[in-house]
Amino acid sequence: MSLKAKVEQIKIRVLQILDPPARDDIASKVCSIFIATLIIANITAVIIESVPAYGAKFGTLFSNFEFYCIIVFTVEYVLRVWSSGSRYAKDKGGAWRGRKEYIFSFFGLVDLLATLPYYLQMFFPGADLRAIRVVRMLRIFKL
Repeated sequence: MSLKAKVEQIKIRVLQILDPPARDDIASKVCSIFIATLIIANITAVIIESVPAYGAKFGTLFSNFEFYCIIVFTVEYVLRVWSSGSRYAKDKGGAWRGRKEYIFSFFGLVDLLATLPYYLQMFFPGADLRAIRVVRMLRIFKL
């Protein structure tokens, strides 16, 4: 089997794992539960952090948790974009069609908006974009 065929098999498997479980696929179910749990924990952390006493006392912990969540969400988004390229054969639009459909889908935009504020704060350090992080709640409906 060629390298290109192996990569395509991996891409298809990643897509099967990241899409909501449509069959008895343990990896897909575990992935969905992990992402849903992380989303709920992240939303809970944002709410608790907004309480001044907790924000002041555990600010570093919340910041570190936010950083690791953003890494996981970013990797998930990149993997979804990459694996969506396997949805269509070359003669039916190919990789770009699948990726474009995901990127511009409702949930693709929600996934992007859930991580974008974190990265924007790197370029605009004074901007308070925490309110936009609430968009992450919409991700739970996907699961």
